[in-house]
Amino acid sequence: MPERNSWAVGSTDRPLISTEDARLAVSALLIPGANAITARNGIRPAPGTPGRVHAAGTASGSIVVEPFQGAVRASRGIGSYLVSLDSAKTLDVLAVPADPANDRYDLVIAQQSDEFYLDAATRFDVRLVRGTASATPSDPVVDGSRDWFTLGRVRVTAGANKITDAMIDQLPPGWTVALGGLLPVGSVAERNAIAAYPGQAVHRLDKGWTEVYDGAAWRVRGQVTAAALSDITDPYPSQLAVLANTGRLYRWNGEKWLYAAMLSGATPGGDWTITTNQPTSNTPTLLTFPQINRPPGGITLAGGVFTIEEPGWWDLSLNLRYTIVNTDKYAMIGGSSAGNLWAKDSVAGGGNNVSASTSRWLDKGATVRCYGYSGTASAVTKESPDDLISGFTAVWRGP
Repeated sequence: MPERNSWAVGSTDRPLISTEDARLAVSALLIPGANAITARNGIRPAPGTPGRVHAAGTASGSIVVEPFQGAVRASRGIGSYLVSLDSAKTLDVLAVPADPANDRYDLVIAQQSDEFYLDAATRFDVRLVRGTASATPSDPVVDGSRDWFTLGRVRVTAGANKITDAMIDQLPPGWTVALGGLLPVGSVAERNAIAAYPGQAVHRLDKGWTEVYDGAAWRVRGQVTAAALSDITDPYPSQLAVLANTGRLYRWNGEKWLYAAMLSGATPGGDWTITTNQPTSNTPTLLTFPQINRPPGGITLAGGVFTIEEPGWWDLSLNLRYTIVNTDKYAMIGGSSAGNLWAKDSVAGGGNNVSASTSRWLDKGATVRCYGYSGTASAVTKESPDDLISGFTAVWRGP
């Protein structure tokens, strides 16, 4: 019948628990496998490198398997075996010498045998399954019990007289934890291979964040720092993410990522002034600003052309002092040319100073130019080394 004896039932003289009942009861405490009554194969997370296979030494033909505990799902019955290798185990790979001409592949496996299913013995064994040397080597067929998982592969090269770490492929079954535990996974592929249940959580070792399966997709909960927004495979509306290389905060609106804020700790912008008088006339003159008063960020200057690196709203301000009083004098801020002006102001006689300012949304790569104009030949002036009047300031206000 489908119902199994529970843990633990029976009387003092008539216990009812079979070995399968016991394995099933233990499996109920483990993270699920492919269906509701199977547990996941794997190694229990622990400090160090549990289950790692490595060379025994620089001139040795042996390998070492590090201690571990794990779960091996029964393929011929039901439930899982809880297995342990309580100390490092050494396996002599070159006890069977390497072929002089061809490579071979040996597998390192963790195997549970059970006499109840007609195996020769009941035991847990971490062992080497040797392959056959060939011009096109392949993994050997594993003999004995079908209840096993791989730990590694040793590629025994032709004529080898020692085993090195470079010849070993790590092939662990992955991690397994108690039900409700945080399962470590090394990649999106490992995560996607899980037969997940709603509410299951994994820790992405490759990204350093936690994801939770909500019944439809794996969601990164809360604000995370990512190398690329595409690393978040299924964002939810209002998901927040910071790009590690820029410090920019983005928000998912259900369709796309929107730039939300700069979190790098520095407000983009800059402050520049002229260093010598720059002549102007009744034709707009492109001004240059060689003196940097504030190290710029998010904006660059070359040959009088400012280029926006940080998209968003920018406050732009141009202040000019002229050498001549009795003429029309202009300050102008524009984009691609003097015919593409965004702001200008003027003063006619009676004053030397004129300024213009504007706030504009500017995309990455947009350019900004500043112009001077005077009805009679004049000059934008720097009257003393400490005079910072004739200059341009740009401040990023936000996305």
